[in-house]
Amino acid sequence: MDEAIPIWLEYADGDLSTAQFLYEKQWPRQLEIICYHCQQAGEKAVKALYLAADIPGGIPRKHDLWFLLEQIKGKVDIPETILDAAEELDPYAIIVRYPSENRVDDYLTKKALEHAKLITDWAKGEINKRSPKE
Repeated sequence: MDEAIPIWLEYADGDLSTAQFLYEKQWPRQLEIICYHCQQAGEKAVKALYLAADIPGGIPRKHDLWFLLEQIKGKVDIPETILDAAEELDPYAIIVRYPSENRVDDYLTKKALEHAKLITDWAKGEINKRSPKE
């Protein structure tokens, strides 16, 4: 297994736990920042899976979950729920940079947290399928 995979997963877990912590503890909540961390968690988990799927050329320096998933489609079975979650999370990589575009509310933030967990759990499961059994 590529030695960078656990590091990518650690970073993904860090983003997800940061998002959860901020949602539970920060007041007033900065929902756009929480959603940004959700997108980052999904992106980093998918990049770990990208390495596990052994795609030639290394990880693209892109921050688009949908794009990254499209790149691994031939090597990984991607459920529609994962593609839907990625589509929902992708805008959060951008809107945090443009306050005038921020349309995040509590409902969307809860959904972002769910989507990030869904993607990270799925990516870890796919990576575990590819890991050599000891």
